Amino acid sequence: MDAPKATLEKVSQTIDLNEVVGADISKDEKLVTKIGQSIIDYMEQRVEDGLGYGRKKLKSPYSKSYASSLDFTAAGKSKNHVNMRLSGDMLAAIDITETDGAKVTIAIEGDQAPKAFNHQTGDTLPKREFFGVTKDEIKKYILEEFKDEIKAKKVTSAEGINQAVSAIRGIRTLADFFGG
Repeated sequence: MDAPKATLEKVSQTIDLNEVVGADISKDEKLVTKIGQSIIDYMEQRVEDGLGYGRKKLKSPYSKSYASSLDFTAAGKSKNHVNMRLSGDMLAAIDITETDGAKVTIAIEGDQAPKAFNHQTGDTLPKREFFGVTKDEIKKYILEEFKDEIKAKKVTSAEGINQAVSAIRGIRTLADFFGG
């Protein structure tokens, strides 16, 4: 699974869900998209709880100058509870930008990308790695919601393997029958 990548144009992470779920879900674009959206929802909730990538606590407190700004006060924010929200635009910009089989790319692009890049890397702001998920986070906090759909894919995959094995055995048996 790829770690999050950050440039001024795009902050992104590509996740191969087959690696995480233990079944081939590459033909079920709807399931891949639903899991991708759940990852986004999870990231937003995790940040709201003051936690970043890998569930590490986001650097706190906010700077004195930021905490005393009119925008900060108007938003009713707390200096010691870092949740990466002032207007909400940056987190709202997280979206699924591509699916390819079981691979889903989640990204922030456009005018919010430079802000996300600065938070993610600590370029011009305190480093607060809020974007992305780990394999363990997906397994522990996201996949439970999809366990029945994933289980169905595992059964289907096993049935497919059994059918292929039976077909190969049948071909071998016919070849033996015809002497060949």
